Parts: sequence; C-alpha cells; structure tokens
Amino acid sequence: MEKLKRYGEAVVDLLKEYVHEPSQNTIEEHLLTDFEHGHFQLLRTGWADKDTFRMGILLHFQLKPDGKIWILANWTEDDVAQALVKRGVDKNDIVLGFQPEFIRPYSGYAVA
Repeated sequence: MEKLKRYGEAVVDLLKEYVHEPSQNTIEEHLLTDFEHGHFQLLRTGWADKDTFRMGILLHFQLKPDGKIWILANWTEDDVAQALVKRGVDKNDIVLGFQPEFIRPYSGYAVA
C-alpha cells in the first residue's frame, strides 16, 4: 500500500512539471488525479481559433493494483519513464503501455 501511495505521488509530481500557468491563451490545462482508480492525466482543452475546439491528453498514467505504473500516453518528447526512475520508481515497475507488446522487452522497462 505504501508503494502505491509513493508511486502515485511520484506521478503527480511529474505531471505538475508539465502544467503551465494560465495565460491569455484559450487552451486550458487540467491535471486529473484519481488515486482511488489509479489514473493520472494531463489534459488540454480549448479553442484553437473561433471555429476549432481542441481536446487532447498530453500524458496518461495508470497505477495498477500490483504496483506497476503503465504509461498509456506520452505526447511529449521527454522520457517520462526515466523521469519516474529519478523519482524513485523501479524500472521493473514501469510499463510502456503505449508500445506494442512485442517491443516492450527491448524497452529496458517491464513488459507487463
């Protein structure tokens, strides 16, 4: 249980680094945390122009009951898995869920 709490806090800490201060921009960022169900996201919504509404998930992590962190979406250029390792998450507890299963053994992280 302690591991789940620690890993959840590490994910939230990482996500907070990606949240920008509100500006004049019409795109808003939303940090969504659901510790009960183990989902953590950074979501962007807003109007790109007067006719185009945008919504997209920048980052999505799932913390499974077995203590593994599944990275389900990473639309950044950053190695967020390595950023989690720097926060004390064991590489064997990180799954690159957005990668096909046959590629995961070569990632250096957990397969599942």
